[in-house]
Amino acid sequence: MVKNKRQQQLFKIILTSLLIAMNVVLERWLPVYRTEIFDVNLSFITVAFAAAILGTPYAVAVAGMGDVIGAILFPMGAYFPGFTLTNCIYGIILGEFLHKNATVLKITLAVIINKVSCTLVLNSLWVSIMYFSNGINDFPKAFYTRLTQAAVMAVVEMIVLIVVFSQKSKVRQLLDKNLKRFI
Repeated sequence: MVKNKRQQQLFKIILTSLLIAMNVVLERWLPVYRTEIFDVNLSFITVAFAAAILGTPYAVAVAGMGDVIGAILFPMGAYFPGFTLTNCIYGIILGEFLHKNATVLKITLAVIINKVSCTLVLNSLWVSIMYFSNGINDFPKAFYTRLTQAAVMAVVEMIVLIVVFSQKSKVRQLLDKNLKRFI
């Protein structure tokens, strides 16, 4: 049982650190499928957990720090800060939609907004700048290449987030009940 605000803050920091470590493992060591342009992994679960249970600032920390630490410890090419920015925006989106009362509608909106703004627009821009010879002029090529990934991951994310984090979910109720005394 947490007795004061200092212990509560310490618990949040420890939980955030654990989620950052899990994010690095899920993104860098256990991807479902990966190429230079196409990446399918389950690291979104750690960001969603931080967003739903701890709030937006913690979700941003998990997404951003997970990307930076993963890039430093397990590089997969040159580090590009645009991807870190995209991950932080993803943390903001999930934090705003999942924290407190996440309904099926809010989860669906969060995933759609993320897939359009972050995956299709921003990540396609970063990929076109980094990997295509004409840079930003090849944005449409990167965009169309990422459409399949965005569609596949949108379905996966919606299913997982609704099952685990929706307000009426048994998993969410169990998390809220057991973590309430710490947070």
